Amino acid sequence: MTSGAPVLAPRTPVEMFAIRLADDPDAALLLTADGDVRSYRQIGARADRLADQLRARGAMPGDVVGLYLGNEPNWVVSALASWWCGCAIAACGTVSPRHEAERRFRLVAPRLVVAAESVGLSDEWPVLKVSSEGEQIAPVSEHVDAEGGVAAWRVAPDPSSNAAIIFTSGTSGEPKATVHSHERLLSNAQATASAYAKHAGFRPRTAPPDRAPSVSFSPFGHLAAISRLMFRVYVGRSLLIVPRFDVTVLAEIAQRYPLDNLQLTPAMLHTLAFTDEVVELGSLKYVTSGTAPLSIATRDAFERRYGVHVLQAYGSSEGCVTARERNEDVRAGRRGPGSVGRVDGPVRIVDPGGKDVAVGEDGEIIGLPDLSASGRYLSAEGGVESLPLDDDGWYHTGDLGYLDEHGILYVTGRLKEMLVVGGFNVFPAEIEDALRTSDLVRDAVVVSVPDERLGEIPVAGIVWTPGAELDRETQAHELATEIRLRVAPYKVPRQWFTLEKVPLNANGKVDRMRVRNLALESMEVRSDS
Repeated sequence: MTSGAPVLAPRTPVEMFAIRLADDPDAALLLTADGDVRSYRQIGARADRLADQLRARGAMPGDVVGLYLGNEPNWVVSALASWWCGCAIAACGTVSPRHEAERRFRLVAPRLVVAAESVGLSDEWPVLKVSSEGEQIAPVSEHVDAEGGVAAWRVAPDPSSNAAIIFTSGTSGEPKATVHSHERLLSNAQATASAYAKHAGFRPRTAPPDRAPSVSFSPFGHLAAISRLMFRVYVGRSLLIVPRFDVTVLAEIAQRYPLDNLQLTPAMLHTLAFTDEVVELGSLKYVTSGTAPLSIATRDAFERRYGVHVLQAYGSSEGCVTARERNEDVRAGRRGPGSVGRVDGPVRIVDPGGKDVAVGEDGEIIGLPDLSASGRYLSAEGGVESLPLDDDGWYHTGDLGYLDEHGILYVTGRLKEMLVVGGFNVFPAEIEDALRTSDLVRDAVVVSVPDERLGEIPVAGIVWTPGAELDRETQAHELATEIRLRVAPYKVPRQWFTLEKVPLNANGKVDRMRVRNLALESMEVRSDS
């Protein structure tokens, strides 16, 4: 240590970064697949320069700064710069098209938006363009501390203040902005260390440079991307950022570094389990999987091929219920179809009347949020709304599951209509509304069907507009082209089938079970033809 005094445990990500910057400034913080290293000093200097530009454009403590970026070093620089200005970040990845990003930012009214150089946005907000490294495409003020030292003007955020806004969706697919405090981001890192690391405490010094980095494929905009960074800084290890998952790139990374863990989605696990490429992952100790249900077939195929356990995790964007599998439980055989590990914090399983069910019995998973650290939505009017809680303060996830006699949580289904496509939330109503705007469509209904790689995929039943001169195959191609301009790529239906009319049940609501069966029949006919 520079002072010889004991290091107090940090209370915020900013304090945690300050400790690293003061005591290990030349340690590696970020790496990229080409082997380039960015130290804490380098990231700090870029963040200082960017913070200077944010302040010059009016960013003040308490403001929101929108980030429209990909999974590149620029989001780390931009987040740190915003926090040093006392601002919260509103995270939107470039996987979302422009109109979706703008709709999300309107919900939180950012002071300005930091965006990737290659993307476009409307002129509703000042936009500051940055390179992939976080270098602003603008003149730099001269008074910035370019060495990455402690600039006098940096804000030290209160632990309970807003740090990150993560966009989720309501039942109609409309965005909702969930607010996470600085202390919440840090407590997530502590919980992850408790589950996976040798000890749960903050590491006062960074690890030796020969220790392998962690690899992040998580798209920016997901809480997982921010959580991964927080955990690695907390344990003093570097993070290797990859813009998008690629088997060849991962194989090259594994040859360069002795990776001891990977965090992958079910879709990535499936690709690795069945790829024809030669991938050596011999140094791995475990793999964690989250964001979507993982099929047993995929899990077993991956474990047979690579000889390591896949540990599942479960969580909500609101941060009210989280669970993680532990290696010791898996080794002891305490897992089964749908198991996601031991829960962090209070969790109950209840029947439709809100009464607790017996151990091993299915019900809705509900959690007790820590309202001092999370549990808030930003409203369109700029105010703060509490999460929708029941009379006793419990948050209803809409997911079905049960707890076994060991206290391990199993997720078995959903009460809500949301799809989870390769880790991304997809709501049928949003896609249906987009489809109905087309002149080709009289009516539409979207349901999910199982998919071995992505968990489930959206398929659309279309009631076509009468009198169209195009054949159905051409119509479907043109409709897909239209929809790609209106929704994110992962929301575009993978299959289309024709309906005479949308089937309704006895209550006059869409009979989604009937539609799903028709979709499966249509897909079966195509595979046999």
